Amino acid sequence: MIRPKHILAFVIAVVLTSSLRLNAQVKPLSADAVVERSSVFVGEPFIFQIQVSGSENPEKPDLSEITDFIVEYQGGQVNSSRSVTIINGRMTQNVKQAYIFSYQLVPKRTGKFLLPSVTVHANGQSAHTNPVVMHVQKPAETDDFKLRLYLSKQECYVGEPVTLTVTWYLGKDVRKFSINLPLLDQKNLFYFFDPQVDFKSGKKFYHIPVGNGEVIGEKGRGRLGDRDFATITFKKVLIPKQEGFVNIKPATLFCEALTGYRQMRQHPFGKDFFSDFFNDDFFSLGRQGVYQKVIVPSNTLNLKVYDVPAKGQPANFAGHVGQYKIQAQATPTQMSVGDPITLTLTLSGPDYLEQVDLPPLDRQPELNRNFKIPKERAVGETSGKIKVFTQTIRPLKPDITEIPSIELSYFDTRTKEYRIARTDPIPIQVKAARVVTALDAEGATVSNSFGSEIETWTKGIAYNYEDMSVIEDHGFGPVSWLKSPVWFCMIAIPPMVYLLLWVGLFFIKRQNADPFASRARKAYGRLTASIKKARRRESEQQSYEVILNAFRKYLGDKLRFPHGSLTFNDVKDSLSAKGVDSETLGNLKSLFERCEARRFAGNSDMCDASSLVEQSIKLAKNLENTLK
Repeated sequence: MIRPKHILAFVIAVVLTSSLRLNAQVKPLSADAVVERSSVFVGEPFIFQIQVSGSENPEKPDLSEITDFIVEYQGGQVNSSRSVTIINGRMTQNVKQAYIFSYQLVPKRTGKFLLPSVTVHANGQSAHTNPVVMHVQKPAETDDFKLRLYLSKQECYVGEPVTLTVTWYLGKDVRKFSINLPLLDQKNLFYFFDPQVDFKSGKKFYHIPVGNGEVIGEKGRGRLGDRDFATITFKKVLIPKQEGFVNIKPATLFCEALTGYRQMRQHPFGKDFFSDFFNDDFFSLGRQGVYQKVIVPSNTLNLKVYDVPAKGQPANFAGHVGQYKIQAQATPTQMSVGDPITLTLTLSGPDYLEQVDLPPLDRQPELNRNFKIPKERAVGETSGKIKVFTQTIRPLKPDITEIPSIELSYFDTRTKEYRIARTDPIPIQVKAARVVTALDAEGATVSNSFGSEIETWTKGIAYNYEDMSVIEDHGFGPVSWLKSPVWFCMIAIPPMVYLLLWVGLFFIKRQNADPFASRARKAYGRLTASIKKARRRESEQQSYEVILNAFRKYLGDKLRFPHGSLTFNDVKDSLSAKGVDSETLGNLKSLFERCEARRFAGNSDMCDASSLVEQSIKLAKNLENTLK
């Protein structure tokens, strides 16, 4: 039975709805560019936002014209608002549609720069942001932190590897660090390679953010001046592409350095500073570290690159610099004229062969004279200090007895002379090719036709059947179509494919209509899968990093926040509003603090990975029960 009060409520709702005047006209699209601060140091990251009004789903803008900064996308989020006003009994709803794109920018060099206007597209409209002026200053060196660059040699030849060593000297505990190395942007001058790292050496290694990528740094100790430091060292291999004088600009270190503690207590077991310089507040008996941003520049370097000498240069020299060896193998070694031979050439010598190629074999005169050499050749495969090339060749005549030596000219940087590496000749046996006749193609044999008599065939395909009984009635119509598998498939498959496409398109449109809801539904599954993967990480600090990133993405998907640099304070109020109890919030805060402080740590006194995983899974279940 419908109660009168329910009817009254329905009538009131209808009246209010009819009197509600929506301010829903399409507003013009606009966009603003905003920076966290307009004056920064080289290597200091800052937030750059594009705030879009007039749309909740604009296209991601193109920032490729921002070349003086390292650009990292941090995510986007809807920033719409709705309000209702009542004037003289009339209700008006105001809707403001907005979206924010967030980026982290890191300046590469000093000076005054203009962040150009960026074009934003949405709903068939376009808008342009305002240009932003940035002042980038040169950082100053501190007593507690030093950054030094070293070259394995000050002079080299084009194509000769040079090792750049970057050493960071630490005098205090740090967190949230990165290094900007402008040299890595000079891809027109150098090839860059990472040397192999021996993870089984028993040493500690850390992932160091460098520009848009990362490198593996080795923990150690060093002395600079009259002071001992903890050190982090990594290397880059440079291979010059052209001659000239190269000025290697300073690298820049950004970090947050520990300056003190709040509610400081004395550790009962003491603390060896150099045992672990990446600080951990969670295991500091309630102490909360106080951190300060530090920007540290490195020294500059100069490298003189010489071109190889023109005097004495062989005619077939192809730019190989170093000490080279070359070996050859052929399969098969017995063949007929025109048969393919797989020729395998193994090149060895310098440590880094990725950019090294083998000159075309048709430039080998003797080989080109006796063999057909195609222009195509498989790309060389590098394995350690060797590179293997494969080429197919074909002998042109039967009197060939060997595959001749293959020569490789190179410039020896030790003796500063040109030398030639050669393969050993490979003996082969080449037979004359057999002429194929029409009878060979038919598979018939030559026979003597003399004395044979003409006979009439009484069966087989040569016999002429004249009886009408051999004719069968093969009806053709819809019924026969259904009986034939081929016709049945031709009739049934198109509508089935159409149906499947329609269903798939329906779900795709449904998902695209609210991508945030789709991500929220799948967030818990991705979270638990990522947490379980943390058990298989090589080190416990990697487990912390995996778990922290997993919770950031989960909370970002559930709350529709950008998860790139999400903190507990960013989500605390939203979680409380959704009914998450204080105990769960406390556990989440503790986990964030542990992971943020310990993801770069290497001490053995931290919780084991399996215990951390179990605690994280339990916390994830509690959050999902409230947020689902």
